[in-house]
Amino acid sequence: MRPTPSPRGLWFEDYEVAQVIHSPARTVTEADIVAFAGLSGDFNPLHVDEQFARRTAFRGRVAHGLLVEAIASGLAHATGIFDGTISALAEIEIRFLSPVRAGDTLHLALEVTEVDDDPGPKRGRIRFSTVVLNQDEVHVVEGSWTVVFLRRRTKSRETRREGAN
Repeated sequence: MRPTPSPRGLWFEDYEVAQVIHSPARTVTEADIVAFAGLSGDFNPLHVDEQFARRTAFRGRVAHGLLVEAIASGLAHATGIFDGTISALAEIEIRFLSPVRAGDTLHLALEVTEVDDDPGPKRGRIRFSTVVLNQDEVHVVEGSWTVVFLRRRTKSRETRREGAN
């Protein structure tokens, strides 16, 4: 699957329900898993001990689920849609569906499911359905993100701000 070309830094007003954005791909490495174990302090043998992990239902070591979600965040950033327009990440829901191993290549699909202008005149919330897929198009993680985006500056807002100075 090819990434969807997106302009850099989409504003709140640029999103529409059912819009789908695809990220570029990224391969999970052994170094990623080891570094995440060290950074998080999660040395569960399922992630760091091949002999132990072979005796589990996974039949070998798997990447941390939160590592996969962190990679998804980086893949979203790589699309460019957040450049200069994101205000905050407000909520994440995650479902881990299938194991990810070193050597798996992942990509992300973000689908706009809700556009909410409630936060006010300067910001709006976008809810994305998120799907992380591996090289075989297997859904490994699904969930949703609620992201607060900045709105485009309007002339009336700019004029008000200039008048306040």
